[in-house]
Amino acid sequence: MTAAAASPEDLAPMQARTLFVMRDGRLTAINDVGRPAPPRCFLSYTATAVTAWTSTAVPADLTDELDRWAADQTPAPLTELVSPPAGALRLLARHAPVTESFVGPAYAVPDSADTPAPPGLTLRECGPSESALFRETFPDVAGTLAERQPTVAAFDGHRAVAVCCAARDGGEAYEAGTETLPSHRGRGLASALVTRWARLVRARGARPLYSTEWDNHSSLSVAKRLAMELYAVNVSLY
Repeated sequence: MTAAAASPEDLAPMQARTLFVMRDGRLTAINDVGRPAPPRCFLSYTATAVTAWTSTAVPADLTDELDRWAADQTPAPLTELVSPPAGALRLLARHAPVTESFVGPAYAVPDSADTPAPPGLTLRECGPSESALFRETFPDVAGTLAERQPTVAAFDGHRAVAVCCAARDGGEAYEAGTETLPSHRGRGLASALVTRWARLVRARGARPLYSTEWDNHSSLSVAKRLAMELYAVNVSLY
Protein backbone atom coordinates (compact mmCIF):
# COMPACT_ATOMS: atom_id res chain seq x y z
CA MET A 1 0.00 0.00 0.00
CA THR A 2 1.35 3.43 -0.97
CA ALA A 3 0.39 6.53 1.02
CA ALA A 4 -1.19 9.39 -0.90
CA ALA A 5 0.80 12.58 -1.43
CA ALA A 6 1.01 14.89 1.57
CA SER A 7 1.66 18.63 1.85
CA PRO A 8 4.54 20.09 3.88
CA GLU A 9 1.93 21.27 6.39
CA ASP A 10 0.91 17.61 6.86
CA LEU A 11 4.44 16.21 6.85
CA ALA A 12 5.91 18.59 9.45
CA PRO A 13 3.63 17.56 12.35
CA MET A 14 3.85 13.94 11.21
CA GLN A 15 7.61 14.13 11.50
CA ALA A 16 7.35 15.66 14.97
CA ARG A 17 5.13 12.76 16.05
CA THR A 18 7.72 10.37 14.59
CA LEU A 19 10.74 11.96 16.23
CA PHE A 20 9.23 12.44 19.68
CA VAL A 21 6.95 10.93 22.28
CA MET A 22 4.27 13.49 23.11
CA ARG A 23 1.65 14.04 25.79
CA ASP A 24 -1.00 16.71 25.23
CA GLY A 25 1.14 18.22 22.49
CA ARG A 26 4.25 18.49 24.70
CA LEU A 27 7.50 16.59 24.14
CA THR A 28 8.18 13.98 26.80
CA ALA A 29 11.04 12.02 25.17
CA ILE A 30 12.87 11.31 21.95
CA ASN A 31 11.18 8.39 20.22
CA ASP A 32 14.21 6.14 20.48
CA VAL A 33 15.46 3.20 22.51
CA GLY A 34 15.76 4.27 26.14
CA ARG A 35 13.54 7.33 25.57
CA PRO A 36 16.25 10.05 25.86
CA ALA A 37 15.28 13.52 27.00
CA PRO A 38 13.92 15.70 24.16
CA PRO A 39 15.06 19.21 23.25
CA ARG A 40 13.35 21.94 25.25
CA CYS A 41 11.99 23.33 22.00
CA PHE A 42 11.61 21.82 18.54
CA LEU A 43 10.77 24.23 15.72
CA SER A 44 9.54 23.16 12.31
CA TYR A 45 9.68 25.71 9.48
CA THR A 46 7.72 25.07 6.31
CA ALA A 47 7.29 27.52 3.43
CA THR A 48 4.10 28.85 5.01
CA ALA A 49 4.32 28.46 8.79
CA VAL A 50 6.47 27.98 11.86
CA THR A 51 5.38 25.53 14.56
CA ALA A 52 6.90 25.17 18.01
CA TRP A 53 6.75 22.09 20.22
CA THR A 54 8.13 22.37 23.76
CA SER A 55 9.10 19.76 26.29
CA THR A 56 7.24 19.24 29.54
CA ALA A 57 10.29 20.78 31.27
CA VAL A 58 9.37 24.21 29.90
CA PRO A 59 6.89 26.22 32.01
CA ALA A 60 3.39 26.48 30.55
CA ASP A 61 3.46 30.28 30.30
CA LEU A 62 6.72 30.17 28.33
CA THR A 63 5.25 27.50 26.08
CA ASP A 64 2.36 29.85 25.32
CA GLU A 65 4.80 32.65 24.50
CA LEU A 66 6.79 30.41 22.15
CA ASP A 67 3.57 29.37 20.41
CA ARG A 68 2.60 33.02 19.91
CA TRP A 69 6.11 33.88 18.71
CA ALA A 70 6.01 31.03 16.17
CA ALA A 71 2.57 32.06 14.92
CA ASP A 72 3.85 35.61 14.28
CA GLN A 73 6.84 34.53 12.19
CA THR A 74 7.00 35.09 8.46
CA PRO A 75 8.96 32.11 7.12
CA ALA A 76 12.07 32.86 5.09
CA PRO A 77 13.13 30.65 2.18
CA LEU A 78 13.93 27.30 3.73
CA THR A 79 17.49 27.15 2.41
CA GLU A 80 18.27 30.41 4.23
CA LEU A 81 17.30 29.00 7.65
CA VAL A 82 20.72 27.88 8.79
CA SER A 83 20.94 29.09 12.40
CA PRO A 84 18.68 29.12 15.49
CA PRO A 85 16.26 32.07 15.54
CA ALA A 86 17.24 34.82 17.95
CA GLY A 87 13.66 35.28 19.17
CA ALA A 88 13.28 31.70 20.30
CA LEU A 89 16.70 31.78 21.95
CA ARG A 90 15.76 34.89 23.94
CA LEU A 91 12.49 33.37 25.10
CA LEU A 92 14.05 30.07 26.17
CA ALA A 93 16.81 31.93 28.01
CA ARG A 94 14.15 33.06 30.50
CA HIS A 95 13.96 29.43 31.56
CA ALA A 96 17.64 28.52 31.08
CA PRO A 97 20.34 29.33 28.51
CA VAL A 98 20.32 27.26 25.32
CA THR A 99 23.40 25.04 25.55
CA GLU A 100 23.08 23.09 22.31
CA SER A 101 21.24 23.51 19.03
CA PHE A 102 20.82 21.62 15.78
CA VAL A 103 19.48 23.04 12.51
CA GLY A 104 18.87 21.17 9.30
CA PRO A 105 16.56 20.19 6.46
CA ALA A 106 13.80 17.58 6.46
CA TYR A 107 12.98 15.67 3.29
CA ALA A 108 10.36 13.28 1.98
CA VAL A 109 12.02 10.36 0.18
CA PRO A 110 10.62 9.94 -3.35
CA ASP A 111 9.79 6.60 -4.91
CA SER A 112 12.59 5.81 -7.32
CA ALA A 113 14.15 2.85 -9.08
CA ASP A 114 16.66 0.77 -7.16
CA THR A 115 20.28 1.79 -7.49
CA PRO A 116 22.47 -1.26 -8.06
CA ALA A 117 25.14 -2.03 -5.49
CA PRO A 118 28.75 -1.33 -6.50
CA PRO A 119 30.59 -4.37 -7.92
CA GLY A 120 31.49 -6.93 -5.27
CA LEU A 121 28.86 -5.72 -2.78
CA THR A 122 25.35 -6.99 -2.08
CA LEU A 123 22.32 -5.28 -0.56
CA ARG A 124 19.68 -7.10 1.46
CA GLU A 125 17.01 -6.64 4.10
CA CYS A 126 17.99 -7.83 7.58
CA GLY A 127 15.39 -8.98 10.10
CA PRO A 128 15.39 -8.75 13.91
CA SER A 129 17.05 -12.15 14.35
CA GLU A 130 20.16 -11.16 12.36
CA SER A 131 21.83 -8.87 14.88
CA ALA A 132 25.03 -10.94 14.81
CA LEU A 133 25.72 -9.62 11.31
CA PHE A 134 26.29 -6.14 12.73
CA ARG A 135 28.25 -6.84 15.92
CA GLU A 136 31.66 -6.23 14.38
CA THR A 137 31.03 -3.08 12.35
CA PHE A 138 27.80 -1.51 13.68
CA PRO A 139 27.42 -2.61 17.32
CA ASP A 140 24.77 0.02 18.09
CA VAL A 141 22.60 -1.37 15.32
CA ALA A 142 23.25 -4.91 16.51
CA GLY A 143 22.00 -4.05 19.97
CA THR A 144 18.77 -2.47 18.74
CA LEU A 145 18.03 -4.23 15.44
CA ALA A 146 14.55 -5.31 16.49
CA GLU A 147 13.64 -1.66 17.13
CA ARG A 148 15.25 -0.46 13.85
CA GLN A 149 13.02 -2.29 11.38
CA PRO A 150 13.01 -2.15 8.47
CA THR A 151 16.77 -2.39 8.04
CA VAL A 152 18.73 -2.78 4.81
CA ALA A 153 22.48 -3.36 4.75
CA ALA A 154 25.33 -3.57 2.24
CA PHE A 155 27.72 -6.50 2.59
CA ASP A 156 31.25 -6.97 1.39
CA GLY A 157 31.37 -10.74 1.56
CA HIS A 158 29.90 -11.52 4.99
CA ARG A 159 30.87 -8.14 6.49
CA ALA A 160 28.28 -5.39 6.90
CA VAL A 161 29.83 -2.18 5.51
CA ALA A 162 26.81 0.17 5.34
CA VAL A 163 23.32 0.23 6.80
CA CYS A 164 20.04 2.12 6.52
CA CYS A 165 17.51 1.53 9.25
CA ALA A 166 14.53 3.11 10.94
CA ALA A 167 16.12 5.63 13.27
CA ARG A 168 12.59 6.55 14.43
CA ASP A 169 9.37 4.58 14.01
CA GLY A 170 6.22 6.64 14.32
CA GLY A 171 3.88 4.11 12.74
CA GLU A 172 2.57 6.55 10.14
CA ALA A 173 6.11 7.60 9.17
CA TYR A 174 9.67 6.40 9.64
CA GLU A 175 12.90 8.42 9.77
CA ALA A 176 15.91 6.99 7.98
CA GLY A 177 19.23 6.51 9.71
CA THR A 178 22.31 5.67 7.64
CA GLU A 179 25.90 4.80 8.40
CA THR A 180 28.77 3.67 6.16
CA LEU A 181 32.23 2.47 7.12
CA PRO A 182 34.95 4.98 6.14
CA SER A 183 36.51 2.37 3.85
CA HIS A 184 33.34 2.20 1.73
CA ARG A 185 32.24 5.84 1.57
CA GLY A 186 31.95 7.75 -1.68
CA ARG A 187 30.55 4.78 -3.62
CA GLY A 188 26.84 5.64 -3.55
CA LEU A 189 25.93 3.02 -0.96
CA ALA A 190 23.79 5.33 1.18
CA SER A 191 21.65 6.33 -1.79
CA ALA A 192 21.10 2.72 -2.81
CA LEU A 193 20.22 1.69 0.74
CA VAL A 194 17.84 4.61 1.36
CA THR A 195 15.98 3.81 -1.87
CA ARG A 196 15.57 0.16 -0.91
CA TRP A 197 14.65 1.05 2.69
CA ALA A 198 12.03 3.58 1.56
CA ARG A 199 10.34 0.90 -0.53
CA LEU A 200 10.06 -1.34 2.54
CA VAL A 201 8.57 1.53 4.55
CA ARG A 202 5.97 2.19 1.87
CA ALA A 203 5.08 -1.51 1.86
CA ARG A 204 4.06 -0.97 5.49
CA GLY A 205 1.71 1.83 4.43
CA ALA A 206 3.94 4.50 5.99
CA ARG A 207 5.98 7.46 4.75
CA PRO A 208 9.79 7.38 4.52
CA LEU A 209 11.33 10.61 5.85
CA TYR A 210 14.92 11.79 5.95
CA SER A 211 16.47 14.65 7.90
CA THR A 212 19.95 15.87 8.63
CA GLU A 213 21.98 18.95 9.60
CA TRP A 214 23.23 21.62 7.22
CA ASP A 215 26.88 20.80 7.93
CA ASN A 216 26.49 17.07 7.16
CA HIS A 217 27.56 17.34 3.54
CA SER A 218 27.59 13.62 2.80
CA SER A 219 24.02 13.30 4.02
CA LEU A 220 22.97 16.35 1.99
CA SER A 221 24.54 14.71 -1.06
CA VAL A 222 22.30 11.68 -0.61
CA ALA A 223 19.23 13.92 -0.52
CA LYS A 224 20.35 15.71 -3.68
CA ARG A 225 21.21 12.48 -5.51
CA LEU A 226 17.76 11.05 -4.82
CA ALA A 227 15.97 14.34 -5.64
CA MET A 228 14.33 14.39 -2.22
CA GLU A 229 11.59 16.93 -1.51
CA LEU A 230 12.59 19.58 1.03
CA TYR A 231 9.44 20.15 3.06
CA ALA A 232 10.76 21.73 6.27
CA VAL A 233 13.74 22.92 8.26
CA ASN A 234 14.07 21.65 11.83
CA VAL A 235 15.56 23.51 14.77
CA SER A 236 16.23 21.64 18.03
CA LEU A 237 17.08 23.76 21.09
CA TYR A 238 18.41 22.13 24.26
